[in-house]
Amino acid sequence: MSKFFLTFVLIFSTLIKVYAQNINLDEYEIYINNTLIAKSDFLKNSNSLTEQQFKTLEFKPITDGTKKAYFLNGKISSTGKIQNKKENGIWEYWHSNGNKAREGEFVDGKPNGTHKYWFDDGSLRAIGNWKNGVYDGEWEMYKFDGKEKVIQHYKEGKLVE
Repeated sequence: MSKFFLTFVLIFSTLIKVYAQNINLDEYEIYINNTLIAKSDFLKNSNSLTEQQFKTLEFKPITDGTKKAYFLNGKISSTGKIQNKKENGIWEYWHSNGNKAREGEFVDGKPNGTHKYWFDDGSLRAIGNWKNGVYDGEWEMYKFDGKEKVIQHYKEGKLVE
């Protein structure tokens, strides 16, 4: 019971700090023990943080450079380059089990060019083209078993077939 209470207090105090400081997580990176943490994983799983992790939790303004973010389980979440607080260049993303989830180019934070996606078991999920952050061109989407695929065509984000 005391462990539950301590965890609740730590989570509550962290959230209070975030809201009290009016932190916009779009402008900050989350670090634990100087390790960059994936924001989505932090928001989803912050209740699993240990007391030691809470003590070393930091919110730092986003900086330019090559980034490597991790899940709270220690596995890599993403890698790529930040420029002007946005993803630029080739980015790679992984599922929390270590299998690749996505890869593709970003320009000013928007997906651009061909991107590939995988299910968490490693099988291909989709291959498609982006232009300025919207679907544009052919998309191949696969069912989980990998045996069936659907091909769709998009123009400026709208399905044309």
